[in-house]
Amino acid sequence: MKTIKIIIIIILSISCKAQTIVPVENLHLYQDEENADFQEGKYFKDINGKLAKFYGHWQATATDGKVLDFYITPYLKTNTNTTYDKIRIRYTIKDQNGNILADTTTLPEDDSEVIDRGFFGSNEATYQISYMGFEGGCGQNGNLFLAVVGLGDSQMNYYYSVYGEILSDNCPPGGVDQVMPMEQLTFTKDPIDVIED
Repeated sequence: MKTIKIIIIIILSISCKAQTIVPVENLHLYQDEENADFQEGKYFKDINGKLAKFYGHWQATATDGKVLDFYITPYLKTNTNTTYDKIRIRYTIKDQNGNILADTTTLPEDDSEVIDRGFFGSNEATYQISYMGFEGGCGQNGNLFLAVVGLGDSQMNYYYSVYGEILSDNCPPGGVDQVMPMEQLTFTKDPIDVIED
């Protein structure tokens, strides 16, 4: 029995030594696509609380009356020998009459419409995250740029950069309309609504 415990301790010690901790905001420094193992053996960890500022329920209203609710939670991604602290965004978008245009709040976490593929840009404050809408193959795709600002980190700046790439042959000519607003918005954080994943 003692031998088994020693073997387990050795295995755990080897696996723990395999990763070097790097602040998550420095991930952009390791994104050299020419080097296949540029991130190998690293844990991009939120040691400075940069991602933690995003956690919670955020709301904004677009100029056309659309109301957006973002529910942002922590997300841990692991690839082979690399680990990443990230954020996951579930959301609802309603029109000015309260009709639901999009809702990802009840989707499983691995669903492609749940937003979770992002990283900090070179300014280490703006988080860029890939977006794929329900009609992602017909042009509802691009990047969201988010930055927490304001007194007490109570506001979040938002911008949607549309790719609009048509990935399917079954789309109408020119693709579909965008549901995610294509304007700069300021979200306000709900100080009471605590989000758990």
